[in-house]
Amino acid sequence: MTAQDTRTTGSDGGGRGATYHESPTYGELLRLEDLLNVAHLRDAAAPVLFLATHQSAEIWFGIVLRHLEEIRAALTDDDPDTALHLLPRLPEIFELLVRHFDMLATLSTEEFGKIRAGLGTASGFQSAQYREIEFLCGLRDHRHISTPGFTETERRRLRERARQPSVAEAYDAFRTRCANGKDAERIGEALLRFDERVTVWRARHAALAERFLGPLEGTAGTAGADYLWRVTRHRLFPPEAWGAG
Repeated sequence: MTAQDTRTTGSDGGGRGATYHESPTYGELLRLEDLLNVAHLRDAAAPVLFLATHQSAEIWFGIVLRHLEEIRAALTDDDPDTALHLLPRLPEIFELLVRHFDMLATLSTEEFGKIRAGLGTASGFQSAQYREIEFLCGLRDHRHISTPGFTETERRRLRERARQPSVAEAYDAFRTRCANGKDAERIGEALLRFDERVTVWRARHAALAERFLGPLEGTAGTAGADYLWRVTRHRLFPPEAWGAG
């Protein structure tokens, strides 16, 4: 082994140096220097909280997308055990995202106003990953592909999602093939729990926007809180996906 492959640390108790395989440190593993620089932690506390909350939400959205891809693959491969192992994580992630809004609710109206003044037309409406979640689940409004502020790469990802089978379609096909109705029922219930938790997350967002914006428009030119309340009625999966149709 080379010096790059091992490191010697202290003694193994018998007077000999103990040699271990080289491994990344905690900071290296998490790429903390890059991560903390991106978070602008030297800025004032309120905008740091606002920015970091949205940055962490985007990380969670990416994790949700990876889970949904694996769930779709499991359903396609008639592997209900894997789907049922992964699905319970999704509502828990969105419960955590609800708590993100609870943190933002600790901002004063004055603090939020100053943050909003610096946003320009930037808006959560421009979260391409969240639109990918909708498209991957089966809620597909193709008008979102042309959302102002999306990069061409983001639009290309959304177009690709629109061409792929959705999780709802994969579940419907699985349910048709499935010899064990209990497996299909359990997966349908798990999809419903996920869908309901996303609805709660949307409603918490709407309530927060109403608190800070009142009747004002959103930064992207939407109807602000009124728009957010309307989209709480949107479901990721059609009702028949969990047997309600």
